[in-house]
Amino acid sequence: MQTVKIVSIIQKKIKRPNFLLYLAFFSLVSFPIKFVNAQVLEKEYTKIEEALKEPDKVIRLNLENQKNHDHFKDLGKFKNLEYLNLRNTDLDVVPEEILTLKHLKILDIGHNDFSLLPKNFGSLRNLQELYLDEDKNLNLYEDFEILSKLKHLKILHLENDGIKELPGNIGRLSDLEKLYLSGNDLKTIPIEIKGLKNLNYLDIHHNPIIAPLNIIKTYKGGLKIKF
Repeated sequence: MQTVKIVSIIQKKIKRPNFLLYLAFFSLVSFPIKFVNAQVLEKEYTKIEEALKEPDKVIRLNLENQKNHDHFKDLGKFKNLEYLNLRNTDLDVVPEEILTLKHLKILDIGHNDFSLLPKNFGSLRNLQELYLDEDKNLNLYEDFEILSKLKHLKILHLENDGIKELPGNIGRLSDLEKLYLSGNDLKTIPIEIKGLKNLNYLDIHHNPIIAPLNIIKTYKGGLKIKF
């Protein structure tokens, strides 16, 4: 109500064209304030020691490039975590503690050294986006079998993984909407990719693919392909 009164007073004192300009400026000034407030509500922690002081309040935890794994055993304490970044942390095994994070929506474990996801990775039932890019040692067939159990997984990143061939069981990831495969060594796309009935975006640029359209042309409208 106070904002309405202020605008009303100003409107009386200035001409209409200038008033419209003021409103435009007023809206631009107001937006960042709301944005900052939203950011405060979802603070991103970058030190696990600080996050452990009030673990129930932690929604976003970014431990990228941190090589000390001593505190990874405490990851299960962040019961309300929705975003976790363990990128480039020299992981040769995915920490089991992650699997207790029932509210996790986005997980970045890219640029690491592991080959297999835990067999009970499907317990992350709310996971929507997974970064496995720059993971050069992935056993894709086994990992796709595990990922097929994630019914809310919508976005999968496999960029720059040195992939030469996609296993046919990629078609089992039927809930995927976006698939990122850029920067690999793919020469063809398996016909089983047609099993991804919900796919609406496929990124295959920077691959020596010869002619993928003969496989994916049967998709119905809405699929965007980045070559």
